[in-house]
Amino acid sequence: MIKLKYLPLVFALFLLACKKEQLLNPNPPQTVNLTIKGYITTKDTLEFVLNNKVLGQGFDAKITLNATLFNAGDKIQIRKKADSKIIGNIDVAASPFNQVKKIFYDGTTLSNNIELTPVTNPENMGIRLRFSTTATDFYGGPVDIEIFEYSSNNETYESTYRSIKEAKNVTGAFGDFIELEPLTSTELFTKGYKIKVYKAGTKELPYTSMDHVFLDDPDNNYSDVISFTAGESKLLSVSPSHYEEAPGDVVSGYQIEDISFNFK
Repeated sequence: MIKLKYLPLVFALFLLACKKEQLLNPNPPQTVNLTIKGYITTKDTLEFVLNNKVLGQGFDAKITLNATLFNAGDKIQIRKKADSKIIGNIDVAASPFNQVKKIFYDGTTLSNNIELTPVTNPENMGIRLRFSTTATDFYGGPVDIEIFEYSSNNETYESTYRSIKEAKNVTGAFGDFIELEPLTSTELFTKGYKIKVYKAGTKELPYTSMDHVFLDDPDNNYSDVISFTAGESKLLSVSPSHYEEAPGDVVSGYQIEDISFNFK
């Protein structure tokens, strides 16, 4: 037990140590609470690494790293487990205290800033588009995706199309936010939205050859329906659909997948 006569000396040494620590670190790092979530479209396993320590992994499509305390300024590496190749980084910002990083990876493109933009009118629906394909003879660059309002006569089965918006230079990363208004179907007419996909800057199909593309009418190729949900903001991944007998090769149109549920 420390004798009472030594207490002033002990207290003085404690104050000196505190002052020394303040001098060594006058601005202690600010901590933040970071959660990482997202979606992987490939079979890759991603690792999240800080100072050579693996903090968590993303695999089987899902990425989830529960809330963890970090210092502002930390740089978290994102790497592929198979070959330790670094494919991106997450820079931890100083604010706000609670942060969420949303990751998307398709084997080629990594995005770490996925956001679900709210609609300006609760009756509308918002979308952001991306495009990817491994189809034979794809020309290899960005595409333009034109959105049409269609109206189908339920008695004659004739359809009409009106171009309303076009997303330019769409790549594997999600593009600009587009807001769509609701369409009202009647007993006689069914209304909705469809798309066409072009080689960027043209009205041509994005293929170097039609040897592996089978469309009844390439000039009248309105592809899959965009399912409308009022008030929702969706992340739509567009890719060629294929004949079942040759799923990796023969293009028969396009399909649209909403993956926004992974980022809510």
